[in-house]
Amino acid sequence: MPRARSLVLTLVLAVVVVQARRLRLATTMEPDHAAYWRRRRRSPGDVLLVALGDSLAQGLGAVHPERSWAGRLADALEARDGVRVRVVNLGVVGATVADVLAAQLPEVPPGALDDPRTIVALAVGTNDAAQDVAPEDFRRDLDAVCAALPAGALVADVPDLQRGAPQRHAAVLSAVAREVIAAHPALRPVALEAATHRMRLWEVGPDLAHPNGRGYRRYGRAFVEALDVSATWRR
Repeated sequence: MPRARSLVLTLVLAVVVVQARRLRLATTMEPDHAAYWRRRRRSPGDVLLVALGDSLAQGLGAVHPERSWAGRLADALEARDGVRVRVVNLGVVGATVADVLAAQLPEVPPGALDDPRTIVALAVGTNDAAQDVAPEDFRRDLDAVCAALPAGALVADVPDLQRGAPQRHAAVLSAVAREVIAAHPALRPVALEAATHRMRLWEVGPDLAHPNGRGYRRYGRAFVEALDVSATWRR
């Protein structure tokens, strides 16, 4: 019996140590990921991908930021078209759709929205759900964002937040998002809520709030399917 208790205690301590390391790693992700995307913004490319949204665009939760949905979409474009993709990732940790409208759209490189070599992609709403933003306010701001986007832009509904009140509110906002996107038929809808149902424990990042690299496969696949790209995910 004492041996069994000792084994259980050892296992518990191991779990605590592993999770502590994961949480330490999570604290460095935001500045590290932001620095990566600043560097990548300076890299040349034949096609420009402008990513708008929140921490999911940045790839928080994944050790490697290029495994975010923005990075996976860029990889798919390069694989499909044999081009080099420059990524301007304007996603900001904690951003809501109001932030995209007020702060991110004005930061899009001049002329990019009118350039046929530009692809714009947007995923936002998780922070609106967490902050209990009213559906009518979310609708108004998302409609204004969609009206500013070029034809062919990829716009996602709201991911499944898995549990609790935020999940219920996210489901409401996701339905609103689909209605708004449908009112702008030149845009391409991305079925992110459906893609993220029932995320598994091994798909969750060290902060237990964001997906990890495996989880971001779901996000990337949803964007790629909306773009009608055939790609093999190796990561």
